[in-house]
Amino acid sequence: MSNQNVTRQLLTEIGRDPAISQKRLSETIGISVGKINWHVKRCVGKGLIKLQQATMRRYLYYLTPEGFTEKVKLTATYLQASFDIFQKGREQYSALYALCQANGWNTIVLLGNTQLTELALLVSTQYPVLDVCGIVDETSARQTRGGVAVVASVEELRDILNGKRLDAAIACHYLIAIEQAFDPKRFLQETSLDQSRLLIPGFLQ
Repeated sequence: MSNQNVTRQLLTEIGRDPAISQKRLSETIGISVGKINWHVKRCVGKGLIKLQQATMRRYLYYLTPEGFTEKVKLTATYLQASFDIFQKGREQYSALYALCQANGWNTIVLLGNTQLTELALLVSTQYPVLDVCGIVDETSARQTRGGVAVVASVEELRDILNGKRLDAAIACHYLIAIEQAFDPKRFLQETSLDQSRLLIPGFLQ
């Protein structure tokens, strides 16, 4: 998840509830408490948020006028980008699922727990013969998405597969093409998947 997107969600949630905890922010946004803390400090440093100590261990967060303006700008950019991605994503994920169905690759895992994952899960309902059995994302704080288990490692994925063979993996990670953000070679090695079965939609390449 990009810093810009985290900032947008952070400012939105704080605007709704100044008393929201970092734990709750972590659960809502889907990143660790440590990363939430880093982003909060970053927003404070940029003058987007002000802190007020409520109790010994609790703070209230307030949007500054600059923070409100930034939230509006980020939301507008996000909505336009989301519409474009939705259009492309729906078509390209459908094409990848159709490829899996044609090849008999029925057991599928999604790579990355992002908003694209939500879209990929939605499109998967058009292909009931396919089994999207899990979502792999080592940085996510969530345990499920759309009724599908989110796991942090291939080892945890094996528990979900319970002896079944994994047939293909579909990318939902915004930074899938950057090995520092996600290591596809390691994933392929650990799962024994062929390179041809790591499917990346064109708009992520």
